Order: sequence, then structure tokens, then C-alpha cells
Amino acid sequence: MDWSTFFTWNELWAWSEVWALLIPLAVLRFRRKHMMPSILKPVVYYVLIAIILNFLSDFSWRFQSERRLNLPQWMRNNSPVYHTHSIIRLLLFAWFFSLLKEPFLIKIKKFLPYVFLLFVVIIFTIVKPINSFLFLYNSELHAAEAAILLFYCLQHYVYLAQAEQVPYTNSSSVAWIVAGLTIYVGINFFIFLFYSTLMKLSLEFSIVIWDVHNASYVLLCCFIAKGFYDSDKP
Repeated sequence: MDWSTFFTWNELWAWSEVWALLIPLAVLRFRRKHMMPSILKPVVYYVLIAIILNFLSDFSWRFQSERRLNLPQWMRNNSPVYHTHSIIRLLLFAWFFSLLKEPFLIKIKKFLPYVFLLFVVIIFTIVKPINSFLFLYNSELHAAEAAILLFYCLQHYVYLAQAEQVPYTNSSSVAWIVAGLTIYVGINFFIFLFYSTLMKLSLEFSIVIWDVHNASYVLLCCFIAKGFYDSDKP
């Protein structure tokens, strides 16, 4: 195993989904004496869970080559980790928007996570075989997650445009986090939607396109970090 290949810009960027999360974690550490507002707790949980899942995902991808580690076949596929990450991200951010208690489209926002979970069950039982969750990247799952999160973000902005009074404090933190999430899902919806097809047509180009995802994910983490930093502001 050639250890020199680990200390290159390409290798560092390949792990961007992991080290990007260290940015909000560093802010959490810096502000450990200040208790996070309850409305930010789902985002804190997301960051903590995401860094574990992203490490597992990148580890299985970066070490799948025979010149590095001779991993078992089941460890060379990071699709199940990405699928799990997608589901958890949707549920935690849906919880986050629920805690905002914005009196706008309440019933729709309440039932969307259940609709998403039902969609996941249907996709991996009726539409596709169950084992596809483990071995095949599923564009429909990730695109549905991005679309629903984009809906949450847009309805938040529509509500703010017509609201006379915001029903929560820490509006600065919320604004940064929602802005970062809006940019992330807005950029990646079409990447997610066509990524399975793209991998079949050109694996090399799909890797290049995923760099766009990674860049937007770094940006999301920076916005979350700013949201955490402003957690004691009104």
C-alpha cells in the first residue's frame, strides 16, 4: 500500500464530506458553554450522525481498491450508507422545521415524512428488490429527499414573506441553516435524479459531477456552522 497517495489534494477533497462536518463540530466545541436552542437540536444530531455515516461511506469507497485494502465485497459498496444518510437527513430536518412551529401548511409538513418513508418502502420492495438498498445507488430516493427538503425551505420563505411576527427566537441561526440547506438541495436535486443513469453511461464523469455535490456539502456545513455560532443571537 502506497501511503504517499493519502497526502494529496485529490485525496483530501475525496474526504470532503467528512472534514466539512468538522467545521460545525468545531463551532459546537467552541460554544460548548452555551446550550444550543431546542430548535437547533435536530441539526446538531444531524451533524453528529452524518460525520459517522460519511466516514463509513468514504472509507468503503476510498479503500475498495486492491492496492489499498482487500476489503470484503460487501464493504466496497457505500450505497446503503448513502441511503441511510438520506433518510436520516430528511427526518431530522423535517423535525427541525416542525420545531419552528410556523403556522403555514401545517398538515402537509406533518405528513410529508410519513409519505417519504412509505415511498422508501415501496421503492425497495415493489419497484426494486430489497437487496438494491445494499448494492445499488438509488436516484429516486435521493431526489425525493431533495425535493421534499426544498419544499420545506421554500414554504419557510413564503411564510416569512407574509408573516407579521416570527413564532421563534434565534431567527439568525435559522436563517443561516435554511439558506445552506436551500442551496444544497437546490444544486443537487438534478444531480441526484440522474446520477444512477450517469454512473451507467460514464463512471468517470459521474465522479466529476459528484465534486459539485461535495462543494455544495462543504457550503452547507459552513452555513450550519454559522447558524451554530449565532445561536445566542435573537
